[in-house]
Amino acid sequence: SVVYGDVRKLELPDNSADLILASDILEHFSHRETQNILNEWARVLKPGGELIIRCPSLRLQVNAYVNGVWNADVASYMIFGGQTNPGDYHCVAFDEQSIKDKLHKAGLIVTEFYEEDTPQDRGFINLNMTVRAIKKKIEQELFESSSVPEIIAQEQNNENVQREDFFDIDDLMNLSNDFSSLENQTQNIQFDDSKSITPNEPQLNIVWEGSQFVYHSLALINREHCLNILETEAANLTIIPYEPDAFSPDLFPKYKKLKENDIRYKQDVPEEISRLPYVWIRHQWPPKADPPKGAKWIIMQPWEYTVHLVEFVEIFKQAAEIWTPSNFSRQSFINSGIDFDKVQVIPNGIDPKLFKPYGEKYPLNTNKRMKFLYLGGTIYRKGFDILLSAYMQTFSASDDVCLVVKDMGGDSFYRGQTAKDMILRAKQNPNAPEIIYIDDSMSEEEIASLYRACDVFVSPYRGEGFSLPTLEAMACGLPVVVTRGGATDDFTDEKCAWYLSAEKINIGKTLDGKLFTNEAYLLEPDRDHLCATLKYIFANPTEVYSAGLIASAKARKFWTWRNSTIRLLSRIDYLQGTNLAQVAEKKLPVFADDYIILGLAENEFISGNYENAIGLFTSLIEENSILDEFSKLHILNRMAQYYLSNNNFEEVEKIINAIKLSLRPNLDTDYIYAKLLKVKGSNDEAFELLTKIFDRWTEEKFNCTLGEKLDDILTFCGEMSLEEDDLEGAHQYFSAALKLNPENSRACIGAGKCFERIGQYDSAKTMYEWAKKLDKN
Repeated sequence: SVVYGDVRKLELPDNSADLILASDILEHFSHRETQNILNEWARVLKPGGELIIRCPSLRLQVNAYVNGVWNADVASYMIFGGQTNPGDYHCVAFDEQSIKDKLHKAGLIVTEFYEEDTPQDRGFINLNMTVRAIKKKIEQELFESSSVPEIIAQEQNNENVQREDFFDIDDLMNLSNDFSSLENQTQNIQFDDSKSITPNEPQLNIVWEGSQFVYHSLALINREHCLNILETEAANLTIIPYEPDAFSPDLFPKYKKLKENDIRYKQDVPEEISRLPYVWIRHQWPPKADPPKGAKWIIMQPWEYTVHLVEFVEIFKQAAEIWTPSNFSRQSFINSGIDFDKVQVIPNGIDPKLFKPYGEKYPLNTNKRMKFLYLGGTIYRKGFDILLSAYMQTFSASDDVCLVVKDMGGDSFYRGQTAKDMILRAKQNPNAPEIIYIDDSMSEEEIASLYRACDVFVSPYRGEGFSLPTLEAMACGLPVVVTRGGATDDFTDEKCAWYLSAEKINIGKTLDGKLFTNEAYLLEPDRDHLCATLKYIFANPTEVYSAGLIASAKARKFWTWRNSTIRLLSRIDYLQGTNLAQVAEKKLPVFADDYIILGLAENEFISGNYENAIGLFTSLIEENSILDEFSKLHILNRMAQYYLSNNNFEEVEKIINAIKLSLRPNLDTDYIYAKLLKVKGSNDEAFELLTKIFDRWTEEKFNCTLGEKLDDILTFCGEMSLEEDDLEGAHQYFSAALKLNPENSRACIGAGKCFERIGQYDSAKTMYEWAKKLDKN
């Protein structure tokens, strides 16, 4: 069908379109309108939505005229227009920079640009360019708009809240108490039309129905959002608990406001407020079917499978919107027949003051240097059986590695389902790698300290709606091993995660006897890939710290409860015409500290933006930083690494001297200094220092942070030997490097040079071809 309309003013709501394709349109408007048109299209796009523009390329058109491909008549026709319809003419020309500038001003990120230099021997075919851009997501907007505050936020006192587990759908099946006595207290609420209000008054009423003072993740999520809403003072909040309290809010000052707005304790509000519009949010399991009368109804619901249960789909269809924490979960609603525009992603978050890479570490009874952590119910859906099998196959008791398992729900919702007995049996094998099993209840503070006591978080899940422990582990400085294609794709990337390949497996059409809307699937992580990944991380611990810095900054800057609540309020703004998100932006403080800046600097360095990284690193060294000595050593080593690559040897020497004066050098420092000695012509001293590195490598590699690998150091020694015509020594180094890492292209080239110099040209050719396959550059 064809819809008539004005592309300058689309009759579509904000953030509603996944894709806009504008082909041969933009050039037909005045240059005075172009920016407004792009702003309008950006308004309609969803965050992450794509705009594709096809329009003439001025560069190609001018070249066609200058090179004689077009004569003046053709150029005039194609550029200035020769159409017969009045007003239908070209009046704007674009090149790459001009269109990118306009898209950037509209809040879009250009992802692709290419020109179509079409042969002009088949008639008047215009010379076009195509540009693709996406609308910035909240994470990107926050990154570009926020700056590092001059004063670092102070630590607040953390309440000692006992948390049983991070619950999800499976966890809550046994917690579906009716709690009808509380529901009855709301039946007499009357909803009337809204009235005008001033910006300092509540703009509407929000009723939040769901668990609060209990030990599971749905309650945690409810508390964090409700506290933020109360902090904004932009809405009148009424809390309706879903199940009996497991602890008293009076024990924790943080929850005073929650109790004051709990319907059981809340005082009457003025009539002018009670007459404002109502939004009713339900976040509980199982979903309740009764729509609240006179209110805009929103359901918050995570889901771990690819489709939903039939009995709940009709409930979901009645709501104004469905809020779910991940794109994976969102797709499950769409797969089940829910209108895609109704399902919105409201991600979970973390508290950056609690989940942080510095602070106390949980005391673990182990001397092992590499500690993998699993936290969650040790059940099938979470993939613990895959992890235990892979870990037992990959390592033995002699390896310097430990698997720390924090089990959840063994005495409640997972009773009889956990792998506790399997773990205890595995531990009885005298050759088994070390396992520490914890199933005690732990406070949020203790869980944060447990994350910090470990090195890498592992979650080879089959199905997750979000995986809040993964995000919390990242915030505490742990890189993660997660299943590719699941919910964690939203907040992880290659710089902070090792992804496990997985295939979809069919689990049938029922769950516990209840019918799915269609055949349901889970992900099945590749166990062999997990074995290889664990082995790689253990062999290359020098990569862990850097990845953890990036993970922490990503989680603590972008994936906070503040940002999540702002996105949530923006959806209410869309539904109700309010400006709650704008108020929240001003009232909810942005948290920042030196460790976030350090992670951002590390991300810049790994991304190749070295000058930005060095600027941030320098600011952290020069200021009165809260960073520990280990982090400061990493910064100085990174700076020395950068200056060495830029031949600023004087600066390298200054930094190394500063390290020796105030810090304890590690193997990274020694390797950089060895390279400096080589540049200065002191090869004997360099080899002496490199020999010491080899002697200390097994014990001290866990303290290295620059990502240097033993095979790279061996290759460097081989290259030095080759320069000194020590072919035998060089070949030994290159061979040792390739034994550790057969994909080291530099070692292949070095070995090839050795063969070439002794006349074994076929062997040299083989090594060069091998190197080219590994690295085409």
